[in-house]
Amino acid sequence: MNIQFRNARTACRTLGLTAGLILSACQPAQPEATAAPPAATEAPAPADTEEAMVETEEPMPTAVKIGVLNPTTGGLAFFGELSNQGIQLYFDNNRIESVDVELVYADTAGDPQQALDQARRLVEQEEVDFLMGLVNSAVVVPLAQFADEAQVPLLTVIAGAQAPLGPNSSPYVFRSAMANGQQDRPLGWYTASELGLTQGATAAWDFLVGEERAGSFAEMFTDTGGTILTEQKPPLGTTDYGPYLSQIDPSAIEVVYAFFAGPGAISFLQQMGEFGLSPDIQVVASGYFTAGVLGAMGGSAEGLVQAAQYTTVLDTPENKTFLELYEAQIGGEPSVYVEEGYLGAEVAARAIESLGGDLSDIQAFLDALAGLDFDGPSGPIRFDKNGQSVRNVYITRVVVGEDGTVQHEVIYVIEDVTLDWTPE
Repeated sequence: MNIQFRNARTACRTLGLTAGLILSACQPAQPEATAAPPAATEAPAPADTEEAMVETEEPMPTAVKIGVLNPTTGGLAFFGELSNQGIQLYFDNNRIESVDVELVYADTAGDPQQALDQARRLVEQEEVDFLMGLVNSAVVVPLAQFADEAQVPLLTVIAGAQAPLGPNSSPYVFRSAMANGQQDRPLGWYTASELGLTQGATAAWDFLVGEERAGSFAEMFTDTGGTILTEQKPPLGTTDYGPYLSQIDPSAIEVVYAFFAGPGAISFLQQMGEFGLSPDIQVVASGYFTAGVLGAMGGSAEGLVQAAQYTTVLDTPENKTFLELYEAQIGGEPSVYVEEGYLGAEVAARAIESLGGDLSDIQAFLDALAGLDFDGPSGPIRFDKNGQSVRNVYITRVVVGEDGTVQHEVIYVIEDVTLDWTPE
């Protein structure tokens, strides 16, 4: 049965994708009257007109309305648009039988107050069944509190602030993405244990995400026998790292954990080389370090070791399907932000489908989310008792291909990683 996906103007502007609904109903015309048989023959009783009518109308689909909250203006708009792109890509290509899904997009601008205002509008005026999205950690805490107070489900697909999905989490909040530190703890263990590098430094932007990620790396790194000799905390958005790199002694430090993104990540690697720190000092980072900018990093990224929740080089049927859809409908290679939006949409769709589209019982929908366990483009995903996803972490290394382009290769897989993961 065909199902309609109605797009808000933001999504249309972002993707230029549309889908349609064709509901067809077939009802044959009433048969023409026929002459009575000869008197000598007993005439059959006339059929009841209503019984003779054959109704074949298809039932109306169940309506599900989803509020999608991501930044589409401001400094984080690029990432919000990519997340929306992934959400739209999934729903455009995976239709739920007898369910009419409507996506209503709203712009958070990355601002907590605007995010709250938009969430209230979506719930109170648009009357959405649940909320999903969120790119930046700053909006997660207030929106998780709103979801709890309003008793409306919230599915976070990228933003990683730890608190909302910790021990005191709301039953209304789930996160399909990995939390801050969920990649970095395994990376700290791998760096000290498997790479054998024990004299380290951290360099991360001075804000919540940098603090949680660098702190998680350092905790597991030191628990595994490593020592952090210096912690560098440039202000958020810094691209001139000279004053901070000068504090890194190449005669004492073997490895630097870095958390930066976009142009900041590109500049950090370039300046590591300019200061003579690389390639002698190993750089390790989370998967987001190279998201969308690996090609621009070029040879300066060679040898970089990362802990990622997704990489395009995964050889699985689910990832192959995702990559083929992206290439056919958008083109190029998707970033992790697109994949995480796509995965979040699949989480939502599977829960909706399990209930036949009937979300009138909120607890049933929350139970459906909690019980999910399936393989997506990034591998297996399930949820812990707090609503935080449990997924694989892929340790990758950046290599230069035969054609001279830089790319990732998977060198180690850590399965079933929880927020408080420790090595067995």
